[in-house]
Amino acid sequence: QRDKKAKAFYNSTEWQTARAAALARDTGIDVYLYMTEGAVVPATTVHHIVELREDYSKRSTLDNLISVSEATHEGVIRQAYSRPETKREMQRELREAVKNYQKVVGGQNEVFG
Repeated sequence: QRDKKAKAFYNSTEWQTARAAALARDTGIDVYLYMTEGAVVPATTVHHIVELREDYSKRSTLDNLISVSEATHEGVIRQAYSRPETKREMQRELREAVKNYQKVVGGQNEVFG
């Protein structure tokens, strides 16, 4: 159950804009799966690496968002976030995946752009 503040945010134009920006930056694919397995899977969800309840000020920060599939979000991420000791490690992995993916995409844009 999301709290009222989170629910209002997820229904806002601010979130729709941030979500669209993350999906565009990530070329609409599951960045985590691409960087860990080389699989190209469409992203259907944009995940907050640092969750809203942890730091609401990062709610629309692009560096705090990663595009993933529903399966990745509900499986790998949810499982890791269920325990404090694995949550921090997964957050680190997600930040690295975004950073490294940008290097891959940026390099392709330089070559093909």
